[in-house]
Amino acid sequence: MARETKLFKIVRYIFLTLSCIFVLVPLVFMAFKTGAEYSSTGVLEAPKSWLNFYNFAYAIRVGHLGKALVNTVIILGISLTIQILFTTMVSYVLHRFDFRGKKLIMTLFTLTMFIPVVTTQTVVFQIIYKLGLVSTRLSVILLYSGVGIVGIYIMFNILSSIPKDLDEAALLDGASYFSIYGKIVLPLMKPACTTLLILNGIGTYNDFYIPNLYLRKDVQTFTVALYKFFGNTATPFEIVAAAILLGIIPIGIVFLFLQKYIYYGLAGAVKS
Repeated sequence: MARETKLFKIVRYIFLTLSCIFVLVPLVFMAFKTGAEYSSTGVLEAPKSWLNFYNFAYAIRVGHLGKALVNTVIILGISLTIQILFTTMVSYVLHRFDFRGKKLIMTLFTLTMFIPVVTTQTVVFQIIYKLGLVSTRLSVILLYSGVGIVGIYIMFNILSSIPKDLDEAALLDGASYFSIYGKIVLPLMKPACTTLLILNGIGTYNDFYIPNLYLRKDVQTFTVALYKFFGNTATPFEIVAAAILLGIIPIGIVFLFLQKYIYYGLAGAVKS
C-alpha cells in the first residue's frame, strides 16, 4: 500500500508539472516575442531576447491593465478583510454559544449555497442603484464582503480544536467575550483565515460577472479589463499573452507563499 501511495504521488506530481509546462511555457515564450517572431517562429521556440518588455508596457498603457490591477488589489484588500473579520465573528458565536434560532441561522446560511448568484442580481442591482453606488468600488466591495457557509465550516474546523477551557479560564480572569475573541481565539484561527483568504481571494480575483455588471470603464477590475483588451481583434496575440501573464504572476506568487495554510486550515490544525 505504501509503494502504491508513493507511486501515485510521483505520477500526480509528474502530471501536474507537465500540465503547468504545457500551459505556461508557450504563454511565457509568446509574451517576450516581437510581432515578427510570433509570426515566423513556433509556439515552443524561445524568444531571441528575454529583455523585450514592450508587450507588457503596451498592455499596461493601452489596455489600462495597471490601473485595473490597482483597482483589483484595493477591492480585494478591503472586501477580504471585512469578510474574514465577519466570518470569524459569526463562526465564533455559532460555534461557542447556544441560543434560540441558531439552527435556523445555520439553515439559512446553508440554503444560500443552492441559490445561483445570477437569479438574485435583479433585486441586488436595484438596491445598489438606489444607494447610488453603481460604477464605484464600494458596490463590488459590499457584494464581496458577505459571510458564506463555506467560510463558516472552515472556521468551525479550527474552532473545534480550540478548547473551550480557554474561554472559561479567561472569563474567570475577568475578560469579556470580545477580549477572548480578539486576543485568544482570533490569533489561533490564523490558518483558517489564511485558507479563506486564498480560496475566496482567487475566486474574487478571477470573478468577471459582478465587476462587469456594477463597474464602468473608468473603474474596472483586472479580469474585466483583460477581457475587453483581449476582445479587441486589433490586439496582437503576443501582447495579449503578456497581458495574461501579468494577471497570472500576482496571484501565483501569493498562492505559492500561502498554499501550505490551505491544508492546515481545512484540517483544523492550530499553528502559528
